[in-house]
Amino acid sequence: MENLKFYLLTDTHYFEESLGAEGKAYEEYMKTEAFYLKESSTINKAVFNKLKEDKETEIIIIPGDLSKDGEYESHKSLIKELNDLKEAGKKIFVLTAGHDYNEYGRGYKNDEFVKSKGTEFKELYDLYYEFGYKDALSVDKETLSYVAQISENTRILALNCDSNKETKGTIDERLLLWSKEQLADAKKNNAYVIAMCHYPVIPSVPVFDLVGDAHVKNWREIATFLADNGVELVLTGHMHIQSINEFVTEKGNKLYDICTATTVGTPGKYRKIEISETGEMNVKSIPVCDFSIPDKFNSCEEFFDWRFKYSVKNKINKILEGGNGAVKILKKIGKKVLNSIKLKTLAGFLFIKIDKSLKNVKLMDFAGEIATAIFKGDMPYTDGTPEYDAISKALKRLGFILKKVEPKLSKNGVEVDLTDMLLNTIGNNKGYSDNNAVINLKG
Repeated sequence: MENLKFYLLTDTHYFEESLGAEGKAYEEYMKTEAFYLKESSTINKAVFNKLKEDKETEIIIIPGDLSKDGEYESHKSLIKELNDLKEAGKKIFVLTAGHDYNEYGRGYKNDEFVKSKGTEFKELYDLYYEFGYKDALSVDKETLSYVAQISENTRILALNCDSNKETKGTIDERLLLWSKEQLADAKKNNAYVIAMCHYPVIPSVPVFDLVGDAHVKNWREIATFLADNGVELVLTGHMHIQSINEFVTEKGNKLYDICTATTVGTPGKYRKIEISETGEMNVKSIPVCDFSIPDKFNSCEEFFDWRFKYSVKNKINKILEGGNGAVKILKKIGKKVLNSIKLKTLAGFLFIKIDKSLKNVKLMDFAGEIATAIFKGDMPYTDGTPEYDAISKALKRLGFILKKVEPKLSKNGVEVDLTDMLLNTIGNNKGYSDNNAVINLKG
């Protein structure tokens, strides 16, 4: 294995601001959007400027969702920025995903939603030709997957599992056969292979195993295929989360999945990864903070967290709106209760005791804090913390319900233990950080 270092950023969701980001329709849309739209170009440009400053690291890898929603003008603006990076000496390898192609683009002007030119999937090859396809050893034109030499002895296998909105998150048998041929050729030429895929191959947190759109379909099969064919590392995005996970096959081969958050929403991070000749991989997460934020926020972290929590709360409230007759009345009552109930009331209802530090916390605020912590990685709510103990007691009290649900969630011989799954989602017990870690690869 050779010394290798590169930057990893993903889900840039670049938006060309001239398409429109103002007015009543925009404000209404942003109530439930978890990441920033109007500010995305400014935030991403700040990241790109930081990358230019590092004269010793040439390689930049971006695993998909390059644009906000496939706006053609967003792509053109982003490509201009990528060309600037290229002129600064960077070698850039991108992968496209579902947010990069659409029938039409979107913008907001004069209080209305405005359509703009969209991007067809088949156009993406030419648009991003300079950033992976030009140097590709092989391209699967049907999915725009490719394999390229990124350094003297290392190749990247870019697997596009999001080339069709009807089968998003899928790596089918045909693509696996193509991939197997590429991995065999790499082995023949003594090349080390790193993979990238927009969707996580390994669920970022245990509970995401139950969410179909949170990982590639048949993820255990795909993880096994990669690991057993010599791939130790896959770089992913999609879920806007900071996570590092491992999977071990029946043959004892190990795959690490490094999933990285969006640059334009909480937690607002990208990564620098260095792999030594001995196979020691050093993963460092870098905050996105070199841009101006509104005066009402004290830090970039607060700026990002506010949007995330605000959107989650509004999404929940939106579900509890509408309907007719009794349904509408029940939803209205449910919304009022959900937004006002405190944990001490809920604890009393479940006949459990919770730490006094949590008693006056509103349920919605508590849920927002837990969700934010999960997406930041290194989930702090481990055994012994007030939050863990409260959730553990609640799950134990609701155990009879969970036991009835678990058999319905268990599939393909994999049994689901909801209590264990949820507790290991809110607390990181892996033994290494989701943000900054040192991991030994075999090489």
